[in-house]
Amino acid sequence: MKESLQNLTDLVVKPNAVFTRLKSDPNWVLAFVVYCSVGIVLLWLIEPFTQELIQQQIVSQQKTGDDIKVTSFEAYLARGLITLILWCILLSAILTLAARAFNIKKTLKFKHIYAGTVHASLMGTLIYFINASILPIFRKVEDMESTIDLKIIPGLHLLASSIENDELLTFLSHINPLSVWYVGVFAAGISIMAEISKTKACIVALIIWFLRVGSEVAFLAVSLD
Repeated sequence: MKESLQNLTDLVVKPNAVFTRLKSDPNWVLAFVVYCSVGIVLLWLIEPFTQELIQQQIVSQQKTGDDIKVTSFEAYLARGLITLILWCILLSAILTLAARAFNIKKTLKFKHIYAGTVHASLMGTLIYFINASILPIFRKVEDMESTIDLKIIPGLHLLASSIENDELLTFLSHINPLSVWYVGVFAAGISIMAEISKTKACIVALIIWFLRVGSEVAFLAVSLD
C-alpha cells in the first residue's frame, strides 16, 4: 500500500521512478480505484452542463417533429465509466500483442503493461478533472450551445473559430500544453518498461494520445448527438 501511494504522488513529479517500480511490482489496484473515482467525480462536475445540452436536444427534436431519442445523464455516466475501464483493458491488450509481435522484452507481461497503462491514463483523467473543475468559473450553464463549450483549457480550437464541426473542434482542443504532459508521461512509461528508445516511445505515446482523443470524440458523438 505504501508503494502504491508513493506511485500516485510520484506520478506527477517523478514518473520515471513510478514506471521503474512497476517493472518489478506491477501493482495497479489503488491507481485503478483512483482512476475510476476521479472519472466519476469529473462526470458529476459537468453534470449541469451536460444536462443543459440534453435539454437542448429535446427542444430541437420537438421543433423538428423527430422522435425524441435523448441520452439520460445516468446512461451518460454509465457510458463514461465503461469507456474509462475498457480504455485501459483494450489499450493494454493491444500493447501486449504489439510487444509480442515485435519481440520486445519477453519478460514484459500483460500485468506490467496494464499497471503502466492505468497509471499513465490517470494523468489524462486528471487533465479532464482540471478542465471540469474550472468549467463553472468560465462558463454558465445557460451559455452551453455545443459540446465544445465544455472545453476550457486553451487549445488549438480557439484559433479555429470558423469551424462548426464539434467533433473536429473537440480534437483540436486536445492540442494543448497539458496534452504534452500526458504524452510525456506515457512516453516515459513505454521507454522504461519496454526498454526502447525515447524516440520510439514518443511515437507510440502520440499514437495512444490520438486513440484516446478519438475515443472521446466517438463517445461525445454517441452520447450527446
